[in-house]
Amino acid sequence: MKNIIRILILVLAANTYSYGQCEFFAKKSTLGKLKPYLNTQQVFSTVLLNDDKTKISGTFYFGEEYRILVTAEQQLGKIQLNIRDAQDNIVFTTKGYGIIMWDFNVESMQDLTLEIVTPPAPESQKLDKSGCVSVIIGFKQ
Repeated sequence: MKNIIRILILVLAANTYSYGQCEFFAKKSTLGKLKPYLNTQQVFSTVLLNDDKTKISGTFYFGEEYRILVTAEQQLGKIQLNIRDAQDNIVFTTKGYGIIMWDFNVESMQDLTLEIVTPPAPESQKLDKSGCVSVIIGFKQ
């Protein structure tokens, strides 16, 4: 029983440490690049593996100009950003190296889903690598 408790504590501590590392990576790699846009105070960060993806949904309002910034640690390779509308149609997609930045405005209020996709590991790589991915959304007044 004591061993199970020790293992749980170790797993929780490791998870908390990696989350903290990603928060630091997110702030360091994105906040300065957001200007002249204002931060929406929403910084999304997570750890992804090769050939992995995550989705973030949000509402974007008519009359606002937005900037989406996506950064990933180098070991993940080229990341791809897909932006989907409420009907799951891709309205924007890109592949980038390191940072993806997209400035846009919407013609009407829309619910959009940001899908961040990491590439598969090269065949020469035995194990999947993991790394932090962060997304920050800004707006102009």
